[in-house]
Amino acid sequence: MEFAVWAYPWDVRDEGPNRVADRLRDVGVDEVNLATNYHSVQAFAPHNPERRTHFARASAYFRPGDGYGRLEPIPYDGMDGDWVAAIADDLEELTLTSWTVGCHNSRLGMANPDVTIESPHGDDLVFGLCPSNPAVRTYLTALVADLADRAQFDRIELETFDYFYGTGWGWHHQKIHARLGTLGEFLLGLCFCDHCRSAAADAGVDVDRARDTAADTLDAVVGGDVPHGLAPERWLRGHPEVAEYVAVREDTLVDLYADLADAAGDTPLGYYVGMPEAGREWLVGADVDRLADHVDYYCLPAYESSRAAVLDAYRTVDALTPDVPIHVGVLPGHPAVHDRATVVDVVDGLRSAGVPRVSFYNYGLLPERSLDWIDAATA
Repeated sequence: MEFAVWAYPWDVRDEGPNRVADRLRDVGVDEVNLATNYHSVQAFAPHNPERRTHFARASAYFRPGDGYGRLEPIPYDGMDGDWVAAIADDLEELTLTSWTVGCHNSRLGMANPDVTIESPHGDDLVFGLCPSNPAVRTYLTALVADLADRAQFDRIELETFDYFYGTGWGWHHQKIHARLGTLGEFLLGLCFCDHCRSAAADAGVDVDRARDTAADTLDAVVGGDVPHGLAPERWLRGHPEVAEYVAVREDTLVDLYADLADAAGDTPLGYYVGMPEAGREWLVGADVDRLADHVDYYCLPAYESSRAAVLDAYRTVDALTPDVPIHVGVLPGHPAVHDRATVVDVVDGLRSAGVPRVSFYNYGLLPERSLDWIDAATA
């Protein structure tokens, strides 16, 4: 079993890449999943020697090349030089993976609201770029090509290269006092931009009826006339026009991932599954069985509190796509786990299940004792 750890570039820089590499090797980890293009964040860093809190808007931590078109990664405004390049030079003895966020980019969305997800009510959800939009597709494929061409990464892992949505994750200081549930959140994030509607219309979908149905149902959930706990799968069975609309999104992502695979060349691609929950990736437009033709593996962040819960999430995804390796992410700290024995038990369970690689989240966010728990688990 291989072991990796997610890490932010500011934490690696502040502590020093060589010291970070030594500490990781000491706890049995020889791979870093480095954030290269990331969403807006406030990060509390309990063992960072320079700071306890880091704030950043959606930013790239490398200097992007050419070919992006209208949308381009925006380098972090506090970055001197190219942080990724400098870190890669100093981490030569470790495997380096590019941890790359795609469509979750409120900075680009605020500046370009016409390329974002448009809710059934016509609102621009600026935290999520829409992968049906040609400018977004160009941006995503150029981003993967740019990172692959750098020849610094053994892998590229794709986060939110899909129809990202979600209350609690999309925007800072969200104010939502309506109980949406899974169905309401899904409908709120169902994109009806010009490009999504055009693709669905070309496929023979009654787009106007689908949009009206989605908007009316969202209002009915808020009003209490449709149960907020109603499963989206069950609701779609009674609303075939929306089900057909959703199916078109899956076709769009399959086409996009074929382009991403071409852009990556020989660099292996992984896609983060399990959002919003394991087995429901279709809610963000991802048919994991079909996307498997264009990725080398899936990575499942299973930030659960017990061995049984982590293995249940793993087996749920594995059943959907049994021929694709599934790597698993573990959170060895608050709020998921609070003791060494549970971390050891979780990792031992994944080893027994044949999981090839476990990644721990996240080097800079974890207190010192969690690093000790990682050491115990890898041993």
